[in-house]
Amino acid sequence: MGDSLNTEEIQGIVERITFHNESNGWSVLRVKCYNDFDISTVIVHQMKVFAGATMKFTGYWSNHPKFGRQFTATSAEERKPASAAALEKYLGSGLIKGVGPKTAKRIVSHFGTSTLEVFEESIEDLLLVPGIAKKKLQGISNAWNEHRAIRDVMLFLQGHGISTLFAVRIFKKYGQKAIERVTANPYQLANDFYGIGFFSADKVAFSLGIEQNAPVRIIAAIRHILSASREQGHCYLHVGQIQESISTLLDLDLSDQMEHYLRSMENSDLLRKRQLPLSDGSLVACYYSKTLYFDEQSCAEDVAALCRPLNVDCGHVEKWLFEYYKKQDFSLSEEQAKAVRGIVTYGCSILTGGPGCGKTTTTQTLVRLFLAMGKVVLLAAPTGRAAQRMEEVVGVEARTIHRLLEYQNGSFKKCRENPLSCDVLVVDECSMLDISLCAALFAALPKDGQLVLVGDADQLPSVGPGNVLGDLLSSEIVPVFQLKAVFRQARNSKIISFAHDINSGKIPHIQSPFKKPTLWQEKCDCLFIDSNEATQKQLSSIRMAKKQLRFNLREVEYGEENLYCHTHPEKDQEGKREWEQKKNSHFEHIDFGLLQTAENNADELRAVLKKVHPWSSLYYGLTAGQVLLRLYSEWIPKYFGSDTEIQVLSPMTRGSLGTMKINETIQQAMNPENTKKKGQIILGQRVFRTGDRVIHRKNNYDLGVFNGDIGQITHINSIDMTCLVKFFSDERTVEYQKDQLSELELAYAITIHKSQGSEFDCVIIPLVSQHFNMLFRNLIYTGLTRAKKLAVFIGTRQALAMAINNIDTVKRQTALSLLLRQQTGD
Repeated sequence: MGDSLNTEEIQGIVERITFHNESNGWSVLRVKCYNDFDISTVIVHQMKVFAGATMKFTGYWSNHPKFGRQFTATSAEERKPASAAALEKYLGSGLIKGVGPKTAKRIVSHFGTSTLEVFEESIEDLLLVPGIAKKKLQGISNAWNEHRAIRDVMLFLQGHGISTLFAVRIFKKYGQKAIERVTANPYQLANDFYGIGFFSADKVAFSLGIEQNAPVRIIAAIRHILSASREQGHCYLHVGQIQESISTLLDLDLSDQMEHYLRSMENSDLLRKRQLPLSDGSLVACYYSKTLYFDEQSCAEDVAALCRPLNVDCGHVEKWLFEYYKKQDFSLSEEQAKAVRGIVTYGCSILTGGPGCGKTTTTQTLVRLFLAMGKVVLLAAPTGRAAQRMEEVVGVEARTIHRLLEYQNGSFKKCRENPLSCDVLVVDECSMLDISLCAALFAALPKDGQLVLVGDADQLPSVGPGNVLGDLLSSEIVPVFQLKAVFRQARNSKIISFAHDINSGKIPHIQSPFKKPTLWQEKCDCLFIDSNEATQKQLSSIRMAKKQLRFNLREVEYGEENLYCHTHPEKDQEGKREWEQKKNSHFEHIDFGLLQTAENNADELRAVLKKVHPWSSLYYGLTAGQVLLRLYSEWIPKYFGSDTEIQVLSPMTRGSLGTMKINETIQQAMNPENTKKKGQIILGQRVFRTGDRVIHRKNNYDLGVFNGDIGQITHINSIDMTCLVKFFSDERTVEYQKDQLSELELAYAITIHKSQGSEFDCVIIPLVSQHFNMLFRNLIYTGLTRAKKLAVFIGTRQALAMAINNIDTVKRQTALSLLLRQQTGD
């Protein structure tokens, strides 16, 4: 990081342009600053930069590990050249087509210090300069006007708080109409540019003098609220919800005007309204973003059309299954066979079930049967890793949905007018599908096509809006085939058996390697390491207790009935309240005040022993964060192999055991700074190095990379701030330009939500009370079932019990189930 992030101003003359990226304006300049004998490096985004320009930069100084001290400019303003020599260099630098160094010298010699005034006010006077005729004058005039337009737009945008980075993007999109368009409606910036949200656009609006209660601001706020509701998975909001959000966002009471604004926006085609029934049968107005309204309607219509019985010779199916069993040397269970027989007879159907119930084997058999029936079958999944796994186990090529639909020039090539070339489409990990992706996918199916959706309804719902799998199941319109029986070989896996325990609300007895070290050699596939965060002073007290009592006495004092934390929901609520009261403490389970007031040593020990789990790593001087690092760097590679893929899955991004802090810790330990051997890029608070594990965090159709794709940085160019990332799912290497790096983040640790659709050899799941806001049963279930070989929980069993007893009751506001029933007349 830099020496200081304090904003400063510097002025000087651009001596040369070291680098300029035409696509995004990123530039490296060498600037001779006033009152400074040295030439400084300045990093700035600028549409066009020329040597000899006199500039004022606002920004901050930093130290680059390879290139030394440099100034990163957040704004740049062109000033009048300070001297005749600077003016001559400026005009002759290529700024104006038709004016080279020799012509520039003649112009400055003729007009002297009045040269710029001539260009600004009476450019026709250039005809007085030898060598400049009318034709050349016209070219010079056109080039100067273009330069002045760019300069004026950049000054205008920066003058209203827009950084040079976004100023370049805005000019490239809006051109010379940028000032006019931004002035007319600054909130349009939030719709047109990723990275500029409502709040940034609102600052620009205030700078332009737009009133707090201006209609354009209120309309933009309503659109923002409807859009933001997607993050909670909602497709629509009620009037009351919009009103409450507006009051919080804008600090305005619009209760008497809200209906007017919503009606006006509906008439202006800015939103859509749908009347939906409440539980008592009365209708309520529900407001949608336009795209979600049509996506939900389209899904309902397409699924309804697909839900038709098919004419299939069941005798031939039975005969094929009999022959298939002989070839494969196994038989499907009755549940699986019933699913196969049923699915082939419907235009749309759902295959669901938990881990170890045989969804994969059933899907594989289905695909073989479809192929034997002469059908063209396509396989797809929401993520690259899910598609890769599907292809491996089924033995037929599988693609991500985005690649299957062939995104091109802002839309999918495969659509209703240009459908997929297939008879059957099988889609895995359907719990991940949001309403918008489903709308595109279902629309691309041929009218006589067959759709098979495979998924686990108990997994987390999609990150995006909607609850497609849940809505299709609850509609009772789509035929559902549920696999419930867990196969014997699957029951031998602790991961699978514990996942079913969790899903049924039972707290599993997960063993600890601190209690039984041989679990590592036995390759037990699910472990729990009891731990927490603590200060050094607290660790000292705990170590003192360890020295005083043997292991088995610690268990007795703690209470053997509490070892696996058989808590109840009401106690979980008490635990949440306790954490909220103590959340500023590093360690919430010990009353250290009791230690200080205890009358004797036995009381002190008892205070510790009743609060600290007898198998806790704290007795060995290791906090939860330290255990996590040891697992990642030492213990798992030792027992499962150095090439084993390890993924930390945290419930949250913030906090000492959130993804941000964990990523920083693991990067520093596993991939420390070494500029002599590896490249490095610093972007604000983020650092990327060659070898880092990274995740892409938004769909980028131009790069062909999608939200949740994980890879490794293989090369960094520190000069032009680019890097190469090799993605694990398809072994593709993708080049990122500087302005695309914001779409990457470190991925040593990711949230459980982002892990959906993926599997990893080993997963580490920190689970402590500081995560209580996110502790839900389906979250832990999803995290655990991401592991193939090993899952390790680190934290408190109280937090695990809290999660298992806590069912996420927040209902997503969707209408797909109702619309589907309406479509079929049910």
